[in-house]
Amino acid sequence: MSQIAQRTGIIWTPQDDIDLLAVSADADADFLGMININQAARDWLDNKISLSDYCDILQMNGIPDPFELVNEFCEHTELIIRMGA
Repeated sequence: MSQIAQRTGIIWTPQDDIDLLAVSADADADFLGMININQAARDWLDNKISLSDYCDILQMNGIPDPFELVNEFCEHTELIIRMGA
């Protein structure tokens, strides 16, 4: 089971894959960083940037281990496919 499914207790099938990668800003977060991260996620999903570029953007915007986020996304996507959801 993916980490997302383990945390939520459900196999979540979003309308758009971006929902599995998007981040939101809280009161202490950098709003521009949130926009950069979310745009990078969209660009990666649309094959406009490479995985390496996406991870670089995540790191530049305060995500210390971008491959953990990507791995969670890939595991959950594979689980959705396996379950036929």
